[in-house]
Amino acid sequence: MIAWGPAVLWALGLFLLSEIRGVPSELEPFLSIPDKPVHFILYLTLGGLLARARLVSGIDASHALLLGLGAAYAAIDEWHQGFVPGRNPDVADWLADIGGLLVGYWIIVAFLARRSGNQPHRDRA
Repeated sequence: MIAWGPAVLWALGLFLLSEIRGVPSELEPFLSIPDKPVHFILYLTLGGLLARARLVSGIDASHALLLGLGAAYAAIDEWHQGFVPGRNPDVADWLADIGGLLVGYWIIVAFLARRSGNQPHRDRA
């Protein structure tokens, strides 16, 4: 379970971020950060943590299973935002989440494979 702890804690942090109500309109001019890159980076981290947990835990879960769970979590997180005042679920946010998840996951898989001298290989889908 220790191997999966960072990924679980990050997912919990994402959930708590989704609980933050919308930005008050008077602050919007000062917070003009586009949200898609933020979604991408947050889920890039989750993807990397899932790939790390797979290796550290020794569990032979397929890449497709872990990426599917990450994508499902992102969908649930977007759906959850529909219940938070001032927030709305957005398919484009979910797509940014999935993009970040995929990139983060494969960066870590490739890095760990290169570090161990192995090439990333395809496993069961």
